[in-house]
Amino acid sequence: MKKLVLVMLALFLVIPALSNAGSVSSRYDVTFGGFVKYDLGWTSQNANADAVTASRSSSSTRAVLADDYGNTFASGAETRFNFLIKGPDLWGAKTSAFIEGDFRGTSTGNAYGGFQLRHAFLKLNWQSAELMFGQNWQQWGMPYYVPSVSILDYAQYMKGIRTPQVALRYFFTKEFNAMFGITSATEWSGAGNYNTLTNVRGYNDGFARSNWPGLQGEIAYWTDRCGKIGPNNLKFALGGYYGKDKETYNDGTASYASTTLNSWAAAFRYSVPIVPEKQGNKSMSLLLNGNFYIGQNLNGSGWLYNSYPGVYQRPDGDYTSPTTFGLLTSLSWWITDTLSLNGNYAYMKHNFSSYGRNAAPNAVNMDQSYGANLLWDANQAIRFGIQWVRNYTGYNAYAAPAGSIGTGNADRTGVADVYRFGAWYFF
Repeated sequence: MKKLVLVMLALFLVIPALSNAGSVSSRYDVTFGGFVKYDLGWTSQNANADAVTASRSSSSTRAVLADDYGNTFASGAETRFNFLIKGPDLWGAKTSAFIEGDFRGTSTGNAYGGFQLRHAFLKLNWQSAELMFGQNWQQWGMPYYVPSVSILDYAQYMKGIRTPQVALRYFFTKEFNAMFGITSATEWSGAGNYNTLTNVRGYNDGFARSNWPGLQGEIAYWTDRCGKIGPNNLKFALGGYYGKDKETYNDGTASYASTTLNSWAAAFRYSVPIVPEKQGNKSMSLLLNGNFYIGQNLNGSGWLYNSYPGVYQRPDGDYTSPTTFGLLTSLSWWITDTLSLNGNYAYMKHNFSSYGRNAAPNAVNMDQSYGANLLWDANQAIRFGIQWVRNYTGYNAYAAPAGSIGTGNADRTGVADVYRFGAWYFF
């Protein structure tokens, strides 16, 4: 009798569990994907694997720790997974959603290796328009294709960021289209100083205090008339961003004073299949791809990653910001259909005034990077890559930075070489 009671009790416990398990399946078409990623490398400066700028070089009178020693690194944190969901039509539009995360963790306040959100957006697609809501890559300015081994290679050169936004792209013809939307004026998932890369997003900073959203727009020309290489066809686009930044400060009274600054950028991006693929085979094809950009006060959403100097105060307490301009360009040659040799070059200049250079001697004044890599798709699932990148950084003035010893100043510039091996397994 006791055994029968125990069996009946077990059945009562299991039946609800089974019914609940069945209720979590999706009613729609869901595709699961992603990849496992391994990185191994060495950098000539004693910095983390994600460092995109070089520390000052040591001088005869001051030793900089980061310059005197290199370091090795290894990680699997760029591993990511995603879900693509396709649901019922709405207002004559095809509907879909996309969710993706990886394990880099730093942008949401987790330790490196913790899960973080990359993408979370929904789309409505009509025959002549696309409406997108959510966390996605910026819709203007970033290059269409940057062949690299790490996600943060060349990140400071308007390579692109993921930001909460609403964007409507309208196709006037098959080849001409335009985009307009709003995007977060500040970072979205933490609080802190972007230049230190610690809990940087969602901060109630001057960009949030301005009460302005960021405005974004682009006009573009896309065509297959000149052929393509994989998904890369001939594309040209001119786009930009505009927002406001209200910087507060103490002017000696019993209330806060503030300065409202413009935040803006204009960028031209391009993709040119110089030698297109033939009948789906990329062997001996050649692709030129990149961007040019100019802007001011762009550190609110981290458009230029952590090398951007931001704003500084004049002697009267008001804030100002230097104008920035630069470029990122890539030339890719497919030796075979599955093996490509890629060269990347990037340059960026922060146009500080004389006062700004003296007031912030440790701020980055100029960045320049170049490198090459080989990417090989061993089969449909496995890819290998090997890469060398040189980062060259110039600072506003000679100075004695933190993490250095001696009696004089370190050099005004620094150089770092980064060697990296990557392996992917796509699923």
